[in-house]
Amino acid sequence: MEQSDTSLELKLADREVLSNVFPEVSSIPDLEHYRWRKKIFTVDEVLFNPGQACDRFMLLGRGVVRVELQNPQARSMVLYRIEPGQLCIHSLINLINDDVYSFIAIAETDGWFCWADKENFQRWMKQSDQFQRWVFNNIGFRFKQVVDRYAQHAFLSVESRLAGLLIEKMGPDQMVHRKQSEMAAELGTAREIISRHLSRWQKQHLLETHRGGIKILDVQTLVDIAV
Repeated sequence: MEQSDTSLELKLADREVLSNVFPEVSSIPDLEHYRWRKKIFTVDEVLFNPGQACDRFMLLGRGVVRVELQNPQARSMVLYRIEPGQLCIHSLINLINDDVYSFIAIAETDGWFCWADKENFQRWMKQSDQFQRWVFNNIGFRFKQVVDRYAQHAFLSVESRLAGLLIEKMGPDQMVHRKQSEMAAELGTAREIISRHLSRWQKQHLLETHRGGIKILDVQTLVDIAV
């Protein structure tokens, strides 16, 4: 998404991946035959920044991208994630309104996306009812996700949301490999607040904090707190 990206041609294998994760591409002739460009990214790479021009329609072929809101004090809140088969509501709205990015997108894993330029996106929106329905359906789905996240912030305590996040991210070994700063951004709060809850739960023998992550000792109690 950066203006200086070095783009590659989309190979046949990539097109097969694209058709699998975005079935709509195969069903809309203009998209199926379009000469998509490819951008490979690496974990923690910033894909777009606030104020940057939005001039590409992106389809994520592999990887996970996190979209965050950041304030001037460098506090972050995760709005949503993009995975293969999903579109970015922020990009779509900016392309429709001819606006710049307001949020920041960061790669959570290595991956790649392919893209078409803004002029083609706008042409497809005008000429293809099928493409237009696909775009607006994705905007509606993503908008509901964002509203649900804000509803959680409004009606659930940080304690409940943190307990739910730990359960959600817990692996088969009952370990959670997340930094406190990452959990704070996920929940839209300060790292100090996350640290305070974790310290209290450790004293209550609900979990143990380690350098490599958090070991959950009492899953049921954390589930009860989350609910």
